[in-house]
Amino acid sequence: MLSDLATAIQASIRRNYNLSLTSTTPIGTGAMSTTMRLATNRGALFLKIYRSARDRRPPTQPDLQRITFTHAVQNFLHQEGFPVPCLLLNRRGETFSVCDGPLETGTVYALSEFIEGSDYDVTNLDQLRAAGEMLGRLHYQLRQFQSESQPAGAPLEAEHFTQLKTRLSHLQPVVERDPVPPTQIDSWAHEIEMLRDTIRTAHNTEYEQEWLIHGDYRAQNLKFDGDSVRAILDLDTACPASRLYDLGYALIFFPAVYQDTPLTQNQRSIFLRAYERICPLSETERGLLPTHLRLAFLRGLTLWLDLYYFAGMSERIRPWVQGYLQHAQSLF
Repeated sequence: MLSDLATAIQASIRRNYNLSLTSTTPIGTGAMSTTMRLATNRGALFLKIYRSARDRRPPTQPDLQRITFTHAVQNFLHQEGFPVPCLLLNRRGETFSVCDGPLETGTVYALSEFIEGSDYDVTNLDQLRAAGEMLGRLHYQLRQFQSESQPAGAPLEAEHFTQLKTRLSHLQPVVERDPVPPTQIDSWAHEIEMLRDTIRTAHNTEYEQEWLIHGDYRAQNLKFDGDSVRAILDLDTACPASRLYDLGYALIFFPAVYQDTPLTQNQRSIFLRAYERICPLSETERGLLPTHLRLAFLRGLTLWLDLYYFAGMSERIRPWVQGYLQHAQSLF
């Protein structure tokens, strides 16, 4: 129903894109955006309403710089034939618009084509193989990307470690009062420092850093058509960084949401071999991959625990936390 979409944004869409809306269907609300499917006179479209990841208010100027950058990445990949949604240009030729209605002043949104596809089938190894190959193709092609705009803010490495330290400082007092706490958390603060030192040391050697990554490559951000990847979604976290951040996170959390446990060792091997057929790792990167697997594990688990204790999502999150903690030893 159109009542799901604020009147001011509806008016802004009609004005900026000359569209007629017939219905809206909520899709999801994440850390950086709210998404909806729109039925329009131009077919099904995808609406993304942005907000600051820090305080959920309308995006700041650095946030707008990030949106501009990620849209440039998305346009580049679309032009290169990758299955990413085509962004719609507004009447000014821009890929995002600002709603200036009295109810939603400062709200930033974007429209793109809606790509139909199926969700990940956790039993389908060919889908897993196709996803690994697609990530290799993505990394390989993005080495050719050039843009005058760059996302503002700290480098990804610094951002990740800052987030981890902040989450742990919030979590530890609460976890201590839990009748059945995740006992591993006691050692995480020290381990995070060790991981940071390992990565910093690598940066001072021959470690390759000049990559552009998706930032959240997992099954939930893909759509499939049979055994093939039909769509790559949610490029909001695209940024310059080592590709091991993408690869490590995918190898740990690729099936998250679709199942309560991580990929098995055999499934991780299938994904990694498929990736390396397209974009092989250097010997230095292979040596650092276990470090990035552990870092990815801590990033994901601290996020889930944050949602578990502070966002009222304990019933939903509990199986994931338990499943990943139970299989932690087999991951590394």
